[in-house]
Amino acid sequence: MIHLLDNYTFSPALRYDAHRLIYTYSEKEEPIQIEGFLGAALLCVRLINSDEGERREIPLDIERKQDFLFSRYEQEVIADGWGYLEAELRQLNDAYIQFTVSQVPIVDVCANVRQFSIAMSLLSAYMQRLVTEEFGEHIWEKETWHMPFSQWLFDAARIEPRRQRFLQIDWTDPALVHELACYMEKGEPDEQTFFFEGEEAADIMARYWDWLWHYAQKDAAIFPDSNVVMAEYKQTIREKEIDWDFIKPEMKDFTPDQLNLFRKWMSQWTDFVKDKIEPPVSTRKKDIRQEFFLDNILPIPPEHNYVEVKKYILERCRYDKEFKKYFEAHKRTDFCDQLTLLFGWFIDPNALGKRMKSKAKK
Repeated sequence: MIHLLDNYTFSPALRYDAHRLIYTYSEKEEPIQIEGFLGAALLCVRLINSDEGERREIPLDIERKQDFLFSRYEQEVIADGWGYLEAELRQLNDAYIQFTVSQVPIVDVCANVRQFSIAMSLLSAYMQRLVTEEFGEHIWEKETWHMPFSQWLFDAARIEPRRQRFLQIDWTDPALVHELACYMEKGEPDEQTFFFEGEEAADIMARYWDWLWHYAQKDAAIFPDSNVVMAEYKQTIREKEIDWDFIKPEMKDFTPDQLNLFRKWMSQWTDFVKDKIEPPVSTRKKDIRQEFFLDNILPIPPEHNYVEVKKYILERCRYDKEFKKYFEAHKRTDFCDQLTLLFGWFIDPNALGKRMKSKAKK
């Protein structure tokens, strides 16, 4: 069976043996031994466009088919315990140290600068792949959503400093790789940051809300009176999501900047939740008494879906005399105020009016 990482001898000074690229640069010195993906990448680029490279099925357009190469590498180093972020970082740092101590440029292992460039490009892409596997493309993939938002924010902020270190590093820079390896060996300091790399605060809040609302709807759906249960859930969600007093004792060691930023997050989140749970009614009146309530028959129409709102109105008028009486006796603006209170999202009188008249126009 042919393997990508089979042993191979290039010259008396350079050979690949037992998943290590061994470079004897001087008869008086110990050879440099390169393990991990860097050694594999240097092996592959040296074999591109050769009979041996063809035998091992190393593609000529290796940079375009790098995922194929990465998968084969990981399959063959399982027994070595490689192919994950911590192990590859350790081996890469060790290789860089050997080159630094010996004062031998890494490019000397390659036949030319182009091969060296391809090898380092593959190295960067592979290490970035491992970082993504470890930390996810987004912070909520590493720190999965959990209630309430303030607790998720607090927990995610502890992960983000480490995540940012790995996301921002140049894997071709030996000094930066060494610094990161030392950082990992010493143990990570208790850091927290409320800036999340590549993410917008508003998008994080919206995604959390979508998760929370889906969870609430799914939980309520098991009850026959799910609409009533959802109305109760709204109040519970509002109370729990804007309360973050419970986490304040854990913030005693925050710097002024951390504390200020966390407060900004929670201030914006509080406004966000109130807007979702208590959408604005018509500004004509400050106090509006709710005249009718949800029942166990019809579901709440999706937000901004006036086709479904119209269906709700017509259907409920068929069996609810009080509802029909209010609908026929009041102005559309007053009726929309009631629907806003009923559904929990703002009903625009103009939008509803156009939808109610749509059949007549046809």
